[in-house]
Amino acid sequence: MISLIGDVGVVNGVPQIHAHGAVGFPDGQVHGGHILEAIVWPTLELFFTAYRTPLIKTRDAETNLFLFDLKERKDGSK
Repeated sequence: MISLIGDVGVVNGVPQIHAHGAVGFPDGQVHGGHILEAIVWPTLELFFTAYRTPLIKTRDAETNLFLFDLKERKDGSK
């Protein structure tokens, strides 16, 4: 694992991980993209940054993607 970056957002009230990564191979090749599942051996250290306000994602009608709604709050207020 060369790089791992992403976020944990709340989608429809449930935490959802969105992660991108890059892995290196003995021959020097590097492959990257969305991490859907991975097994790391012998260890991997992850550091999280916690925010006081939950990072809530809502569906964007134009792209049909769940994107951060920085105005939305957990209690539903704006």
